[in-house]
Amino acid sequence: MAYNHHSRGSSIRRYLANLFLGLCVIAVGIGYLGNFLDFLPWSDFTLFFPGWGYLFLVIPSVYFLIRSPFSWFWPLCLLAGVMGILSHLDIYPVDILIPIALAVLVILIGIRIILSPLFRRLRRNRIRKKVQENLRNNGIVFGDAVETEEDTAGSYSVRFGERSIRLDEQDFTSATLNVSFGEMKFDLSGVRVHDCAVIDATCAFGELHIHVPDYARVEVTKSGAFSEISCKHPTPADPSAPVVYINASCSFGELHIR
Repeated sequence: MAYNHHSRGSSIRRYLANLFLGLCVIAVGIGYLGNFLDFLPWSDFTLFFPGWGYLFLVIPSVYFLIRSPFSWFWPLCLLAGVMGILSHLDIYPVDILIPIALAVLVILIGIRIILSPLFRRLRRNRIRKKVQENLRNNGIVFGDAVETEEDTAGSYSVRFGERSIRLDEQDFTSATLNVSFGEMKFDLSGVRVHDCAVIDATCAFGELHIHVPDYARVEVTKSGAFSEISCKHPTPADPSAPVVYINASCSFGELHIR
């Protein structure tokens, strides 16, 4: 029952996020339509207002914040985007916005401290859901409404959707992962990792979670902009453990290695 509840909540968040994105596109179309129809109460709509470029930060932030409401990264991106728009519209000068942003950040830190038990419980539920998912589907699991490019050997991609990939009982030497406006889970916990295996991971406006077997060592090369890249994989005690080299590139997203 806990699994069904979690899955249902994830589906609702995914629907709300897609609904928000669709409404934004519809609003732009109606805005420009009003420039040519007399019965609509505006005639000078334009998307290119001062600071309009920050919409490319605000809209993805709201989208992924709906999908991952307990994320740290997307609220900060949203705050930065809103500050940029307000400063360009001369509603609030930058010297006022910066103290406001710092105050909001302090408040968020306090809320995080208070809710830390809840976050730990949610993390345990996600792990339990993953185990049940793998047992039920016996391998690779595809999310709903996933648009993927055609996979080639060792290459996996996802756009505007979710995808969970688990490789079992095989020798692993390399993989290429690409995420754009979506979420991917790439699980290697059941493979035989060869020494000097390489993973090229690219994530843009999305989330990528990579799980490496505990007996392997991980070496990460990070490259990112407005992103969060973390590696919480434990270091094995065996100095001769096989090494997995991960080239992690992330822009406006999250990439986590465990």
